[in-house]
Amino acid sequence: MTKKLYLEDQYLREFPATVIQMIQSGERPGIILDQTLFYPTSGGQPHDTGTIKDIPVINVYEDARHGIVHLLAESLAGGQVTGNISWERRFDHMQQHTGQHLLSQAFIKTCNAETISFHMGDHGATLDLNQAGFSVEAMAAVEDLANQIIYENRPVIGHIIEKSELDQYPVRKPPAVEDQIRIVEIKEFDYSPCGGTHCRRTGEIGIVKINRFENYKGGTRVHFLCGRRALKDYQKKSEILKRVGESLSAGESEIHPNVIKIRDELKRLRAEHSHLKKQYLADEAQVLISEHKRIENIHVITKVFEDHQPQELKILARKVLEDLPDTVILFGTKAEGKASLFFSRSEQLACDMGTLMQAACAVIEGRGGGRPQQAQGGGPAVEKLDKAVQCAYDLITPP
Repeated sequence: MTKKLYLEDQYLREFPATVIQMIQSGERPGIILDQTLFYPTSGGQPHDTGTIKDIPVINVYEDARHGIVHLLAESLAGGQVTGNISWERRFDHMQQHTGQHLLSQAFIKTCNAETISFHMGDHGATLDLNQAGFSVEAMAAVEDLANQIIYENRPVIGHIIEKSELDQYPVRKPPAVEDQIRIVEIKEFDYSPCGGTHCRRTGEIGIVKINRFENYKGGTRVHFLCGRRALKDYQKKSEILKRVGESLSAGESEIHPNVIKIRDELKRLRAEHSHLKKQYLADEAQVLISEHKRIENIHVITKVFEDHQPQELKILARKVLEDLPDTVILFGTKAEGKASLFFSRSEQLACDMGTLMQAACAVIEGRGGGRPQQAQGGGPAVEKLDKAVQCAYDLITPP
């Protein structure tokens, strides 16, 4: 089996090794080494990357048959090799994983909530808790405790023990292995069975920041960032605040009151716009009524609009039908560069709007449908919209 150098010294970046087996995994060549610094994907922590004999390492995983498998960008010859891990990625993972241990114990001490699972992605990390319904204040208390332990710069110690020694450590979860159990201790704060990579001292984490939390599968999912990830997030959000402040001609402390003021003004203007729009459509309906055509005893109103939204066609049609009985309405609109159709009729008439819509949609190379009393549709051929409405008009058959 491969010797796991990353458990002995997580700060090493280069190591010598001997290729003891070469395998093929799908389309990728893979190798097994006698020893490695490359951490395989496990326990919610992604694998390390880097190079072996200057060939990029694409993936690292552990299986029962082969041990630790290193998948490479291309094949290499066996024998002696030198491996180099990507230190920036390794240290980032150490910060996130050690920060997760802090948060998990802080949730126990502050809220008596236990961690069910942990996942680390390329841009963020999450932990799932066995409780729901946390308050913002509770999350702040957890975050404060975790960062207090960071500021105290406590040692992070790895212990390799046998199962018989387990009762000497107040672990917050049972180990997944029976022997050679590795306990990661944050001095006098947290004890957790774990095979991942961690910082030597809590101060190296820098900061733990909970970004958001949500109810998830009967519990809570917490999104958090540590170290450089938290710094980059703070820098990004500071830049956003700066730009928003410049747009509002306001300092940071004035941004929220200004946004509330703009929101309330926008709400008032939307209500005013809605009222004026309804009045405009009511007036427009009267103009359309005055311009209606007749097919024997049926009133027919046809109109192709340049900018009306489909929803506005429905409102306009309803207002026309309220004031003019025995009416068929054939509307089209070219809003936002699309051809849309809306047909409707008075309830007592027998014309099938769905049939008319299918014929009209064929003209604009689209599709649509609906009920005998009302139908809608659309298509890409905006230039044929007038022809489509005329097609429907020609198909109207009086009773």
